[in-house]
Amino acid sequence: MTPLRTLAATHPVYVYSALFVFAFGACAFVVLQFVSAPYGRHQREGWGPVIGARLGWVLMEAPSPLCFLAFYVTGDQPLRAASLVLAAFYLVHYVYRAFIFPFRMRGAKKNKPVVTLLLAVVFNIFNGSLNGFALGSLAPHLSDTSWFADPRFIVGALLFWAGWYINHQSDAILRNLRAPGETGYKVPRGGLYRWVTSPNYFGEVLEWVGFALASWTWAGWAFAFFTFSNLAPRAKQHHQWYQQKFADYPPERRALIPWLW
Repeated sequence: MTPLRTLAATHPVYVYSALFVFAFGACAFVVLQFVSAPYGRHQREGWGPVIGARLGWVLMEAPSPLCFLAFYVTGDQPLRAASLVLAAFYLVHYVYRAFIFPFRMRGAKKNKPVVTLLLAVVFNIFNGSLNGFALGSLAPHLSDTSWFADPRFIVGALLFWAGWYINHQSDAILRNLRAPGETGYKVPRGGLYRWVTSPNYFGEVLEWVGFALASWTWAGWAFAFFTFSNLAPRAKQHHQWYQQKFADYPPERRALIPWLW
């Protein structure tokens, strides 16, 4: 990766935006140690206006693929083979997450606070724009097809698709946990739920660490850092919630990382 100090001379907006995402992630990690984001099973009153969960999900996720595309296709070198492959990685995740997942999710009739939507929109605008610009205009190593043989790309791509599979498998288990019309919470089982409370979060962290390795850009690493910083506290809160609600909750499960944490 080109040092940030060097990039700052030619692309200061990119550098300061990437630093903002790193700082945003660090702040989120600290704040979420003490406050659970008020949506899903942690939803509660007192957080201002609310919006339907399905519409809110589309509105908060859509800026990521849209901003990514806007900066990628208008970049200086969007047709490099490695850039195209990595752009496909990014869009496979986010087109599904923004425009398909909300219409498959359970609990779509619930509401979520507008404040959480706005925070997510801010992050997704920065994140999509940064990664689109990085892949479409920066990262000179992506100009050489030999990058496909680089260990960073190979390991990163394997991690990305492993995480993608874990994420989708875990979401499917959650969707099928209750019969149509049934309400309430149950203990999910199967897949990586055998070892962790939030394998969907583990899969997402794995995806974006893999993407950061495969792209080898500051934007990619800022994204991976934020993803972990945002989801690790949430996974811990989920874990504690299940332990309190279900007396027979499997003691061998960890919060996020199998066998470790």
